[in-house]
Amino acid sequence: MARNITLTLGALLGADLGPNFNLTANVGIVTPSTATKTELLAGKSVSVDDLATEVTVTSTGTCTNAITQTIPCATTTSTTTVAPTSTTTSTTAAPSSLDISINTVLALDIGITDMRINGVSVTHIGGPNFPLAAGDNGSFSSTQTGTQTVEIDYTTSIPGQHIIFTDSSIVQTCLATNGTGGTMTISSATITAGTTIYVAAEDGACP
Repeated sequence: MARNITLTLGALLGADLGPNFNLTANVGIVTPSTATKTELLAGKSVSVDDLATEVTVTSTGTCTNAITQTIPCATTTSTTTVAPTSTTTSTTAAPSSLDISINTVLALDIGITDMRINGVSVTHIGGPNFPLAAGDNGSFSSTQTGTQTVEIDYTTSIPGQHIIFTDSSIVQTCLATNGTGGTMTISSATITAGTTIYVAAEDGACP
């Protein structure tokens, strides 16, 4: 009985050999018993005796080097040389928070005492903290992203000023203050992680 195997000569192994090769087995014969380097580099299907455990590929060119391949128990085998490969995967985590700038530099006496997004107070990260007085400029952050309600608590006693809020989509909402404090509420504001939103208290009417 005979079985088929596939002989494949690795490109580096056969680079200086051939161009023709003799094929022999330790038991019985190999059919066909010859092959070209091109055939072996592509994979040459041959028939060997069921009892054969080794096939020898011998160059018939100037060099008569030979390589012997053990035949495993499976019905088909291949003598190949495979270059190692590696894969590197890098990931960058998406930002989960946004920055908030609260500026009262141009206000006469507006103070900002708190700011909430989705009912959660923003976190102080730099500059003056709450309560901000007129002339302050503080930096804050929040993880409350999405379409949210924003609330800004303020104090003032001088009319004719305003507070202007700019969301992540550069949509502005302005509140004219009338000389008493209160809470400015912005509904459905776009709050996007990785951006900066702005609160500015200034003298004069809304632009």
